[in-house]
Amino acid sequence: MGHAMFDLPPPEPAIEITLATRGYSKGIAQTDEPQLVVRPEVKLGPVLLGGYVKNVTSPAFDGEGGGSVGYRFKLAGFDLTATAVVKTLLNPDPGVDSTALELVGGASRTLGPVNAKLSYAFSPDDTGGTRRSHYLEGSGTYALGRGFTASVGGGLRRRIASPDYLTYNAGIGYKLSDRLNADLRWFGNDRGELGGFFKDRLVGSLRARF
Repeated sequence: MGHAMFDLPPPEPAIEITLATRGYSKGIAQTDEPQLVVRPEVKLGPVLLGGYVKNVTSPAFDGEGGGSVGYRFKLAGFDLTATAVVKTLLNPDPGVDSTALELVGGASRTLGPVNAKLSYAFSPDDTGGTRRSHYLEGSGTYALGRGFTASVGGGLRRRIASPDYLTYNAGIGYKLSDRLNADLRWFGNDRGELGGFFKDRLVGSLRARF
């Protein structure tokens, strides 16, 4: 018998669960209360199939979920990713734009104790009242030793029909075990005068991966 044309690796399933004192996405808050995010995924070699569900504070819907397909590879010493995500608002009010496509690209590289990362997310027509949306973010992480890391990040978001803003964050992470990590992080942006989800905040989180 001949060899199969495609020799797919065995699937590697995993699930990641994050509990934060407040939910954050693209530099601004998503909740007035703690947020729980559940992310199941299956890795097939360089291909990653995933999904997520999380609570979001909004008078127009109850939460957000979605599915994704991504591709990860290495090139010239960089770890590169390309992902397509379909986002859906859960239990939306009638007339709410509840589904959106988001395309995400990322590049990272580790040199000694330092990891640098750049990511870009684009949606041609985001959920809710937002239309075209861009978010570019850079971050750096430094391994302090004994399980501790320090990291900083900054981003730029441009949107149609919603406010533009700059973001920044800084925090300390700690590896509690091979499967559990803790993080304490300060989030801010340049539109604090808008109040609500744009206020600067200190956020603590725990992330478990199995």
